[in-house]
Amino acid sequence: MERSNCLAEVCGIHAGDGYLRNSGYKRELDVSGNLEEKSYYDGYVAPLFSRVFKLEVKTRSFPSRRTYGFVIRDKTAIENMHEVGFPYGKKSSIVRVPEFVMKSKNKWVKAAFLRGFFDTDGCLAFERKRGKYCTFKKTHHYYPLLILNTISGGLANDMEILLEELGLHFCRECRRPKQEGWKPLNRIWLRGTFFVEWMKLAGSKNPSKLSRYQIWKRYGHCPPNTTFAERLSILSGEIKLDHGPVW
Repeated sequence: MERSNCLAEVCGIHAGDGYLRNSGYKRELDVSGNLEEKSYYDGYVAPLFSRVFKLEVKTRSFPSRRTYGFVIRDKTAIENMHEVGFPYGKKSSIVRVPEFVMKSKNKWVKAAFLRGFFDTDGCLAFERKRGKYCTFKKTHHYYPLLILNTISGGLANDMEILLEELGLHFCRECRRPKQEGWKPLNRIWLRGTFFVEWMKLAGSKNPSKLSRYQIWKRYGHCPPNTTFAERLSILSGEIKLDHGPVW
């Protein structure tokens, strides 16, 4: 993977799970996610950051916030992330896609950013159908739905542009906050065959999310509300599933 692709994916990961801290006397690049994503951070995210910034990245758990990831205190790495456009401090409502990604003529750079964001702050689900459909479609979660969530309207706008340039059809909605003081949630989703096209262009490097895709690809559906460990048991054959139509 070219360096620009790697940096774009690092930026997507940071947009989802990262935080730049600058208290005046201490600066840190903090990246962490769900404990279920340990294999993703150990096997992919940490090596990717190590390659981009040419330094050793050591992963660990953060018990107080129930996350897993790493902290980088290298001055150059932190300044590089700030210079590409990421702010210090709270970024959730103001984060944007970096300019070098938006202006790139290389579709793989754009896809790499989207992959990094999806792997950290996106989700993959499968729906059942209601109405005049066959029994399988009404009883099994078979219809793919890829979702990108952000409270940053600017980031949602930027990702819309990237998706359009990649030829991926999507829908977007702005959901009202559940509690007073919360920001509205921008939700972008891709359904059905456009999810299949996403997997060809951007894909996923997160084993937890990939396990859902792999089950769906093999069996034609993926049960909801399963843990990563349960999905691995399905893929190993320890837990049996019936087969449905394969896309």
